[in-house]
Amino acid sequence: MSNTPYKLSNAPLIAEQQIKNRLESLAQELKACDFDVILSALTGSYMFAADISRKIAKPALKIYFIKASSYGDSTQSSGKVQISGLEKLDIKGKRILLVDDILDTGNTMFALVQAIAEYGPTSIKTCVLLNKESRRTVDFHADFVGFEIEDKFVVGYGLDYADEYRTLPEIWTLEKL
Repeated sequence: MSNTPYKLSNAPLIAEQQIKNRLESLAQELKACDFDVILSALTGSYMFAADISRKIAKPALKIYFIKASSYGDSTQSSGKVQISGLEKLDIKGKRILLVDDILDTGNTMFALVQAIAEYGPTSIKTCVLLNKESRRTVDFHADFVGFEIEDKFVVGYGLDYADEYRTLPEIWTLEKL
């Protein structure tokens, strides 16, 4: 690891097996909705989107990736959401499942849903791996949630700090050195 001012907590916040178990039950909920398209908000949700789409396993289900970012190399959101990739997609008249890693302040998901709606889908449902309700600054709630967590900065299972920790199979909290 590089010289970051943080270290991993002593134990995972959410163990790999807990994630696998929740993916199974979450996939059952999602299968009932019969989505046409999964939109994965890169980069943090790539692992979650890949795993949940395999669990849904519908042959005609399309998966597209869009880029949404508000953190950069910080542990705090900048509040400014940068979105790219929607302009290339044909989602008009489609049932969309928007997948993201974490719902924190709500700004990113709120901005994404507004941007996606401009392209004329039939419906938009949202699914997040982690929900931090205590940090919400906008009135936005995900339709499907993997886990509720406290106000801690988390990494692993796709989530990062300065592009590190993404490949860990568990969810960890970062602590200051």
